Amino acid sequence: AGGILQRCRTAFLAETTSSRRALLLGEGPGRFLEELLRTNSQVEVTCVERSPRMIAEARSRLNASGLARVHFVQADALTWQPPQSTFDLVVTNFFLDCFCREELAALVSKIAASGTADARWLLADFREPERGWRRWRGRAALAVMYGFFRVATGLSASQLTPPDEFLEAGGFRLTARRLANFEFAHSDLWRRTAA
Repeated sequence: AGGILQRCRTAFLAETTSSRRALLLGEGPGRFLEELLRTNSQVEVTCVERSPRMIAEARSRLNASGLARVHFVQADALTWQPPQSTFDLVVTNFFLDCFCREELAALVSKIAASGTADARWLLADFREPERGWRRWRGRAALAVMYGFFRVATGLSASQLTPPDEFLEAGGFRLTARRLANFEFAHSDLWRRTAA
């Protein structure tokens, strides 16, 4: 599954080449971060990650690759306060599915306010397929995943809440979506719309 998830993370990487200041939330061990820095030699990245172990892994990966330009922030995204109107790229890969509806609404609003007027938002995440056997497969997989992570990590979410309405409320418009893994995962490109 790791290859599928990484393909989802990097599906719209070509859209990042003009970005100058990026915000990555919940990056984990740095697989996407490394590809972003390779693709864009100018971007400066703020990476917010709650786990010190994940930050250490990401730093190790970047050091081995000779890549830099990253400011790591060890913080809970729900309590961290980003600067306003700063980032022209926001990335949330397999991250927004970790939050219950109320948390997600507040988090997306706060992060949207940190974006510039022309910001792009890349996200990859799980989804519930719309019909047929894919839908049943997706529902079963999501139930197992949420059950496991609630026990293992204390995850607040018990079900998947699509973030689309919150992104739209934050001034973003979906411009491209790619489905993967029998429609169980998706990659999105959102752009801020003119006020």
